[in-house]
Formats: sequence, structure tokens, C-alpha cells
Amino acid sequence: MEGCDNFCSYCIVPFTRGREKYRPFPDILREAEYLSDAGYREIILLGQNVNNWRDDRENITFPGLLDRLAVSTAVRWIRFITSYPGYYDDELIAVMAQHAKIARHIHFPAQGGSTRVLKHMNRVYSRSRYLRIIKDFKKNIPGMKFSSDFIVGYPGESERDFRLTLSLIEQVEYESLFSFMYSPRKFTRAYKTEDNIPLDIKKERLHRLQDLQETIQLKNNKKLIGEKIDVLVTGPHPKKNGEVIGRTESYQVVNFVSDALPGAFKRVLIKHVGPYSLRGEEI
Repeated sequence: MEGCDNFCSYCIVPFTRGREKYRPFPDILREAEYLSDAGYREIILLGQNVNNWRDDRENITFPGLLDRLAVSTAVRWIRFITSYPGYYDDELIAVMAQHAKIARHIHFPAQGGSTRVLKHMNRVYSRSRYLRIIKDFKKNIPGMKFSSDFIVGYPGESERDFRLTLSLIEQVEYESLFSFMYSPRKFTRAYKTEDNIPLDIKKERLHRLQDLQETIQLKNNKKLIGEKIDVLVTGPHPKKNGEVIGRTESYQVVNFVSDALPGAFKRVLIKHVGPYSLRGEEI
């Protein structure tokens, strides 16, 4: 699918991509089955708000699409990106819990940790609602991991608002983050609002957020030392002969020595870690 109907106050996507347009279910299923039969190992469903996809003619919504793809294809992993927290429901969690081939990782943009700021951003969920969804996922799907997007320095963001964002990150412990300083975009609602957070404060908050996330990632990655993990090889290492780069189910980068071709799954013993990647040994 493409486009967005949400009109978040800071976002230019509805003006550049237009309103939501949904690819028909039969077309998606046909292509997924073709890719599976051709030997592809992973399918990624794409869209600005992919979990709001639907096909009214076929009377099917996104959880139903995931269910059909999991049943009808032999791929190892099915992923989807990017999803909007305001569209989550129990049916989606139930479908993901039912099918192990739906990756135990989703990109789940929060944008902020303060309900007050989220309201100004025109995000339709609160901090408590977001955390409740995270809790439901973790309760029903063991090992569920999350990545996210955050904006710092949104107009009117107080130090307390920013600290609520930091505390949200501490509670969820994301696998990875994309973080940005707010900048005004023409045509958006926020463009009409004074950009009243000084640049030096924006930079300072961004660095604090990124430092916190780096600490969390390193702490959690250290727990993986000695673990044996399935890794999908994505290609040869561009700088190290004889090595390949792969991704875990939660989309972490893994480097290891191997002659495996892209598309191969390998079992890797994790031996060394940093905050942003893992290094292991093929078993």
C-alpha cells in the first residue's frame, strides 16, 4: 500500500504520497506465492501505514492477509513495515502468535513519550495506550522485539515531555531506533506553529536520547554472547574478504566468516558484540 490518511501535524507524507491506496489481495497473494516457489526466503510487506491495509472487495484486512500469506507460502520469514500504533488490535497479535514465520519483530514508531506532545502531533494514541499494546505483544508472543522512530524538539516540548520520551525508551528497550530533530515542513499543520525549541537544545536532547539507546543496545547485546541464533545472509562483507553480513529475526546485523550465498540461513554462535552489530562463528 502507499500513502497516508493520518495527517500527523509534522509529516509531509500525505502531501507527497497522497491518500492511502491499497494493492488488491489477489495480486499480493499471487506475487508472494511466486516468490516462495522461486526460492525466496523472506517477504516484506511495505507501506506508510501497512497495518491499515485492507481489500473491501475481498472482505479482508491486514491480519487476514498475514494469515493467508503464512499458510500459502514456504518463506522462512514474513515482515511488515511501517506500522502505525493507532491501528493495532487483538486480531493482529493473535495471528502473529499463531504463525512462527511472521518475524518476532516490528517497527512501531512512537515519535514521542508524552501524551501531551503526541496529541499536538495528531497521533491518535496516548503513552499509556502505546505501552499497553507493547505489553500485549510481549505477553502473547515470547521474544517479541521492537524498533521505533522518535522526534525530539517538537514545538512546545518541555524538559518534562522529553524525559517522558526517555522513560518510554527505558521501559520498552527497543532493538534499534531512528531519531530526529524536529524541522518544519511546508503545508503541515505544525509549520504554522512557532518552532520555539532552540537548535542547541534539540541537539542536546537528540544526543541524550541516542546515548541512552546505545547503552540499552549494548546491554541487551551482551546477553546474546554464547547464544546460537538463526541468521539470514544478505550478502558478502564489502570490506572483509571471506566474511558475510546477515540479519537476525529482530533485524540485527551479524558479521561472520562464511562462503554462504545471499538467501541462506545459517546458525551462528555469537561471540562478540557492540551496540550496533554482532559478530559470531558459523556452526
